[in-house]
Amino acid sequence: MKANIMRTIVTSTYALSLLLSTFIISCGPENQTGSDTTTVRTIAPELEEASTENKEDALTEAEKDKLKTITQFAATDSNLSSFSKAFKSSGLNKSLNSTGPYTFFIPSNEAFRSLHADTLQKLLKPENKQRLAKILNNHIVAGKLDTATLQHGSRINTLGREELEVTKQKNLVVINGARVQRSDIQSSNGVIHVIDKLMLSEPKEQL
Repeated sequence: MKANIMRTIVTSTYALSLLLSTFIISCGPENQTGSDTTTVRTIAPELEEASTENKEDALTEAEKDKLKTITQFAATDSNLSSFSKAFKSSGLNKSLNSTGPYTFFIPSNEAFRSLHADTLQKLLKPENKQRLAKILNNHIVAGKLDTATLQHGSRINTLGREELEVTKQKNLVVINGARVQRSDIQSSNGVIHVIDKLMLSEPKEQL
C-alpha cells in the first residue's frame, strides 16, 4: 500500500516538473530575443535611409559641383556659356566628356566678346567645326594640373599640339598671356582654370 502511494507521489511530482519546465521555456529569454530581432529588422532599413539622406544634406554645393564633369560644370556656370556653346558645336564634348583627367583653360564670356562681333557666329557654323575644335583643343591639356603643379617658366603641350608658357608672379598665374581669373575648380574628370582671353594660334583678323 505504502509503495503504491509513493509511486503516485513520484509520478505526480515528475509530471508537475515537466509542466513547469515547459512554461519556463515558452516565456524564456530566447523567445524574447526573437521578438526583439524582428523589431530591429523592421526599423533598420528606415534608419539606414535616414542616415543616407543626412549625408546627402551635409554636402555643400561646392562639393556637389566636384561630381560634375568639366563640360557639365561649364554648362551650369553662366559666365562660361559661350565656351559651353562652342564646345558642343565643335563635337569635342562627345569624346572628352567622360574621359580624362584633363586641364581646361576656359575663356570667360568676356573673353569671347573680345572677338569681332561676327567671329564666334562664323565659327559656330557646321562648315567651321574642325577649325573651332582646333582652337578649343589649344585650351585643353592632358592630365590634371592645378596651380601648385603649374611652375613658372614651364611649357605644356595642348591637345591641339600647341605649346603654352606658364608665368607665375605671387598669386597671379598667366598662361600664354591669358590671366587666370578663377583657378583649381575641381571636377570628376579634371580641373578648370577660367582665363580672361582666348589663346589663339592665329590672329583674330584671320578667324
